[in-house]
Amino acid sequence: SLLDYRGKHKEALGVLGDTSVTAKGETPSGARAALGLLEGIVTRHVALEEERNRRLMEGGAGQHGLPMEAVDASISAEEFRERFILPGTPCIVKNSGVPPSWTPETLVERLGSRRVPLRGQGDPTSTEWAQLEFRGTAPFDSFVQEHILGQASSSSSSSSPPVSPDGKAPPQLFDFSIWQSCSDVLADEVVMPKWFGVDLYTHATCRVNPVTGSASPTVFLASKGTQSGLHVDFLHTHFWMAMCYGRKRWRVVHRDDLSLFYPRYLGDFNPTFPAGLDDMVDEESRPAARLANVYEVILEPGDLIYVPAGSPHKVENLDTTVAVSANFVDRSNVKQAHAEASLLGLVSEDPGLVASSFEESQRLGGALEELEGTMPSETHEPLRLFKARHGELRSPQETQQRLLTGFKVTVGVIALSVGAWFYHRSTR
Repeated sequence: SLLDYRGKHKEALGVLGDTSVTAKGETPSGARAALGLLEGIVTRHVALEEERNRRLMEGGAGQHGLPMEAVDASISAEEFRERFILPGTPCIVKNSGVPPSWTPETLVERLGSRRVPLRGQGDPTSTEWAQLEFRGTAPFDSFVQEHILGQASSSSSSSSPPVSPDGKAPPQLFDFSIWQSCSDVLADEVVMPKWFGVDLYTHATCRVNPVTGSASPTVFLASKGTQSGLHVDFLHTHFWMAMCYGRKRWRVVHRDDLSLFYPRYLGDFNPTFPAGLDDMVDEESRPAARLANVYEVILEPGDLIYVPAGSPHKVENLDTTVAVSANFVDRSNVKQAHAEASLLGLVSEDPGLVASSFEESQRLGGALEELEGTMPSETHEPLRLFKARHGELRSPQETQQRLLTGFKVTVGVIALSVGAWFYHRSTR
C-alpha cells in the first residue's frame, strides 16, 4: 500500500502478487478480501500510468475550453445514445423541459425547517470527494437565509469569492436525495429525462435496501462563487443535471483523458487529484495534463447536461443556483459498474449485493431487457412512474411511514390485549 501511494505501482503489484500466493489458506478471509481490493486499485494505477506514458510519448496537444455540443430536446433517445452515450461525449440539451421551476424561495416553502446535510469546499489539498467536506446539518430555511439569500445580497457588491463567518467557503446543499428525504413535497414536480429511461443502479439499490430505497434524483442549492473540485462520479455511473435557477460553469474532461490528470485511488474507486484543474494544466511537473481535451459550457435555466461515466469534471456557481440531477447505469456502462461494485463488495456487503443485482439484470429476460422495453420514447416520465417501473412502488418516506404505522398498531393491539387480560384476571 505504501509503495503504491509513493507512485511505485508496478513494484507494489509484484509484492501483492507474492502476498496473494503465500496468504492462501493461512490468512483471515477479511484480510484476503482487503488484499483483493488493494490489488484492484494498484492494477488500475498501473494501467493509468502506462496509458499516461504512452500519451506522453505520442506527444501532441489537447484543447481546453472546447465548446460542448448542444442539441434540442426533440432528439430521440436512440439518437442520443448513438451520438453521445456510446462514444462517451458530453453534451447539453437546450430547453430540455426537465427541471422544475424551483427557486431558493420556493424550496423554502416546500422544505421549511426540516434538517438537511451541508457540504463546503475544504482545503485545496483535501482528499474528500470533490474536495467537499461535511459541514453538519441545519434547518433548511435557516441555511437558505444565512448562506443563500444573505450571500446573494453581499456578493452583489463584491467580486471576491464568498466567505462564511468561520473563514471557509459557504456550505452548499449538495446532492440531497429528493426521493429518500423529501418526496412528500418535491417528487410530484420531478420528471426523469426520456433519454435516460433505464437505471440499473436504482433497480439494484431499492432491492438491496428496501426500506431506505434508492437515492436519485437529488437537488442542489448553492450560492454564487461556490464550487466543487475536480472529481469523477462513483461506481462508473453516467450523470445528468438540469438547471432550475441560475447559471453554472461546467468543465468536463473527456473520459479517455482521465490518466492525464494523475488520479490516485486511496481506498475505493473515487479518485483524488494532486491539484486543481487549472493548476495541473499550468504546472511543468505534470505535463500530461496539457494533452487533455477539456469541454466547457455555461449551464443556464432549462438546460440539461450529460456527463459520461468516468469523466472528471469541475463545477462553479456563477449565480445562486438550484439544480436537479441523477446518476444512472444502463447497458452502456453496466459491465464497468459491475466490476467496480464486485471489488468493493470484497470488503463491504452492500456493493457486493449491488454487483449481484447488476449481474442478474443482464441475463436473458432480466431487468435490463424489461426496463429497455418499457421506457418511454417520446416524453419525459413522472418520477413516481419511473420509480415504480424500476421496482419502487412507494418512496422510502412512505415505506417507513407504513412500517411506523404498523408498529404503532401492533403496540396498540398488544397493549389492549394485556389490559384485557389483567381486567379479566382482576374480576375473577
